[in-house]
Amino acid sequence: ETTAKPVLLSLTHPQNSEILKCTVTLLGSDITAADVVYKAGTKVQPPMNNAFRTSIATQQMKYWFLQQLHECRQHLERAFHYVELTDFERNIDQLYKAIQYLDLIIDCINNAKDNILLPKKKRIDDLRRNKNTSIFTPAIPENIAFSFYIQGSKLSFAVYHTSVHGKASGYFKHYIEANVPTLADLLNQLSYMLLQLQQLRDKLRIFDEYQNGSDWKLMEEKQKQKQDSVGDLMTAF
Repeated sequence: ETTAKPVLLSLTHPQNSEILKCTVTLLGSDITAADVVYKAGTKVQPPMNNAFRTSIATQQMKYWFLQQLHECRQHLERAFHYVELTDFERNIDQLYKAIQYLDLIIDCINNAKDNILLPKKKRIDDLRRNKNTSIFTPAIPENIAFSFYIQGSKLSFAVYHTSVHGKASGYFKHYIEANVPTLADLLNQLSYMLLQLQQLRDKLRIFDEYQNGSDWKLMEEKQKQKQDSVGDLMTAF
């Protein structure tokens, strides 16, 4: 993130372009600035006639923490840690150990990729309690919840608007999104790494099976030599 450059994104969606507008500045794994305009009108009950405008100001030095990207980074750091621990020159004679390390590395990279592809579902109450929401000025109304999340190569922004109509209650969801080129690059790199590691694992598995097969043949030959020696001894008597 020390070399990351700020990226300005304008989030849109054909069905919600008149209801919800948002521009953000993405720096590494944090949203450092944002401007939101939300006007649901008759799309919600009771109707929302006035637009709600709020923002994250850069000068506040308070950022929206994108949990998925931070967790992705943690998984990759763990993978690099296993790479540093792995001494392939020492373990090459014991291939099963090298394969075990590779499995750990592959699991970490798979987890990192899943973090980007599969955002975790959260309850609206949890979204309201999210400490990230407190950085918006003016404050978000109690019946509205904001959520920024990553899904594949896109940054999405969702607004959940709860309403009570008589005895019935529910919520309306409106979302917009933007493609993030750096996320697409990251996914491509992770996919390539997984492919290369899996191919290496397959090769090591073949060598391991061959090594075990050679040891088994050697053991059979020694056993046969032992039996022949016993047979010769019995013949002498």
